[in-house]
Amino acid sequence: MREKFKNNNRRIPRHYKIIGILLLLFVAVNFIPSNYYLLEPGPPMALQDLIEVEDNYREEGWGEFYLTAVNQRRATLWDLAVFFVLPAREDRELMPMEAAIPPEMSEMEYLNFMASLMEESQLEAQAAAYQQTGHEVTISSQGVEVVEVSEDSEAQGILQPGDIIKKIEEMKVELPSDAQEKIRQFPAGSELTLTIIREEEEKELKVLTKSFEDDPEKSSLGIYITAANLEYDMPELVRFSQSNLVGPSAGVMFALEIYNQLTPEDITTGRKIAGTGTIDHQGNIGPVDGVPLKAKSAIDLGAEVFIAPSDFTGEMEAFADIEILLGENLAELLEELDVILSSNWIYLSPENLVYSD
Repeated sequence: MREKFKNNNRRIPRHYKIIGILLLLFVAVNFIPSNYYLLEPGPPMALQDLIEVEDNYREEGWGEFYLTAVNQRRATLWDLAVFFVLPAREDRELMPMEAAIPPEMSEMEYLNFMASLMEESQLEAQAAAYQQTGHEVTISSQGVEVVEVSEDSEAQGILQPGDIIKKIEEMKVELPSDAQEKIRQFPAGSELTLTIIREEEEKELKVLTKSFEDDPEKSSLGIYITAANLEYDMPELVRFSQSNLVGPSAGVMFALEIYNQLTPEDITTGRKIAGTGTIDHQGNIGPVDGVPLKAKSAIDLGAEVFIAPSDFTGEMEAFADIEILLGENLAELLEELDVILSSNWIYLSPENLVYSD
């Protein structure tokens, strides 16, 4: 007897196929990363929650210093679509991967490098604050260590990771800020003699400089450096809480919070003050990226003053709701802050000043 087999294969309904395709597209645009990073204002962080100076003068009711940061994450295809389709927003920026992370480094190597810069900024902020309050600080290191050489650097094939630079044109260097300052004294295209240590052997190497990106008339070696075995002899009074912050751009705000805790009077006069900027042990304030995004974060916080490096050239009209204070060094910044905050005027906008008793 023949058996008849019934064909149970059924066609998948068309609308199911459409739903499946749409789901795949949804997953693709939401999870497939692009070659861009999306930059947005990060939430301001109150520094009294991160920094504690032993036997400090801080009291209840004092004002707050806030560090501002930029959140950076890999943009998905959906992020790109939203960014380009919707109207432009002041609180979002796109940055190509090669501009965000040096092509010579992996993401992990870059994060480790930025974490080391954060540790250095904490030490330099302490040194700057201590010296501003009259404490003696002694700094020593073995020089500056080359972390990586950029692809377009004239130092390619001459310097290599692990080299420790001791001198630049016979000028001793101990900190990255020292090295940068000395290199930028020379015009772009200069040939500099570097004294280095490589595998415990001292060498002299000649390297051509290139144009510094932010000032084409000044020199850059196109290398990433960090302090080699940095040591500070200063009071052990400051404790930093663990955080997920990396990079050196919180240095000036660290220094202000430490200085405030070391002095008996609240230099904020009860106000909210936010800002950004690198700092070295001498109190010099250096440039940072993402200032407009950080200022937006400060405005959303309700801060009355936003501190930024003196080289910031953004359009001030975009920050009409906050006082912008540009600083070159810690001593001058403290004087300017005192003038602003000790007056009876509370700044609201260029057209709207309210007198306060």
